[in-house]
Amino acid sequence: MFGVQVEGNGSETRVGMWGEFDAFSLPRLREALDDASAFGGPVVVDLSGITFLDLQSTRELVVRSLIQTHQLVFRNPSPNVLASIQALGMKDAARAWNGPDRGEHIFSEA
Repeated sequence: MFGVQVEGNGSETRVGMWGEFDAFSLPRLREALDDASAFGGPVVVDLSGITFLDLQSTRELVVRSLIQTHQLVFRNPSPNVLASIQALGMKDAARAWNGPDRGEHIFSEA
């Protein structure tokens, strides 16, 4: 079971994700991220509620973080998200932050 919720408040769009993401949920994940990006402003994606993230979904998030550098921000990745990023070998390319701003990059100490 998984969930994706997109909420826009005028100044930014927030995307909440929770549950297990696999090949079945990948189309919904892409649709939600496309919808959020269509608003034109900054998009903040909260990854704290993800309990499983397969490698296809991980790749989707990492590639979007690289392509949409100035629009898309991933925050508070769960340990399962971090494990999937490391398993994919994308630790050096991944862009995700803890906390309310971009001050604490997850992989900055590595």
